[in-house]
Amino acid sequence: MGFFEDFKKVIRIYPDVKGVARRMFVTNSLDGIVAGIGVDIGGFSHNADPLLLASSIIGGTVAMGVISGILGVYLSERAERIKEVKDLERKVASSLKDSIYWKAVKILPIYVALWSGIGIVLFPFLIALPYLLSAWGILPLYTAYLLSISIGLGLMGILGYYLGRISKENIGIAVARVLAMGIAAIIIVKLLRLTLGV
Repeated sequence: MGFFEDFKKVIRIYPDVKGVARRMFVTNSLDGIVAGIGVDIGGFSHNADPLLLASSIIGGTVAMGVISGILGVYLSERAERIKEVKDLERKVASSLKDSIYWKAVKILPIYVALWSGIGIVLFPFLIALPYLLSAWGILPLYTAYLLSISIGLGLMGILGYYLGRISKENIGIAVARVLAMGIAAIIIVKLLRLTLGV
């Protein structure tokens, strides 16, 4: 049986994994977006280097995405799945080494980790894009700054819409909840800059 056949069979046996992957995708996407907005607000000045701002957004969130969003999630999910199989082996008093359950130990952590890493790596690139355009002389720096923040908040709004669709709650309220997180992040970093006199 090939990998994709094993994958489809495992997903049928563990339908809950889609929900786990979805939660990790949304949570880590929000982490990446909020971190990007934090760099926007905390690092911007009128004489800032746009390439430095872009690399700060991308570098920080990609490092966080690869180490925590992908590898950390893979290891924690793998540990949980191994525990499940070993508990099942104790119940049936038999080894399940060659069964689909042990194959799931290999497949499910990869599936969840990849979804976990997509948002935290992809979305910061979009937030950093205006600064790259500014570095290439296409956008004024301040326009890039405003556009970068707008992209971040827009992505948060899309995630809010997605959550509203999943939960079948009022879409407007779901979007407002997620946007409130982004606005709160902006206010907190602004206050921190004022406090430090930066």
